[in-house]
Amino acid sequence: MNQKTNHWMEKYGAMLGWITFSMVLFSFVTVVSRNVFNVVWIPVQELAIYCHATALMLGMVYAWHHDKHVRVDVFYQSYSSHKKSRLNFWGTLLLLIPMMGFVVWSCFQYVMDAWLRLEGSGETGGLPLMFLFKTLLLLMPLSMLAYVLVSLFKKPNTADDKDDHHEAAN
Repeated sequence: MNQKTNHWMEKYGAMLGWITFSMVLFSFVTVVSRNVFNVVWIPVQELAIYCHATALMLGMVYAWHHDKHVRVDVFYQSYSSHKKSRLNFWGTLLLLIPMMGFVVWSCFQYVMDAWLRLEGSGETGGLPLMFLFKTLLLLMPLSMLAYVLVSLFKKPNTADDKDDHHEAAN
């Protein structure tokens, strides 16, 4: 990826960091208020859950960008850069893209129904934002699809090519 993409991805990662920090703060407030003051704040509990889900669902693109996503690594680590690149290409094309398409297809009506009703929390006193929460079910696969499609068909960086040739020679 080019430097501009890396710059934006790092800003995106910083935003995810703030969302995660917010989750920790909301969780801390929930625990202290419940255990010290015997007060339960449902909206604060829900905010912690919303922050957690947001960081997880939207963080998948960030993890993919940095090649830190989960993979079952039996042989991969011993492969050359060229072989890893080919495996990543075909795995993305044959597995990730169809799976993300299936997630969009299977969740679309569910999310649209939540938006049509402006669905709120099932908890008394909860946040009226469940429709936004459920939107993550579409944002995650759509952001992954957008990112990997651009990545797959982008011209490789020549500096990376030189590194691959140098690595193959050693």
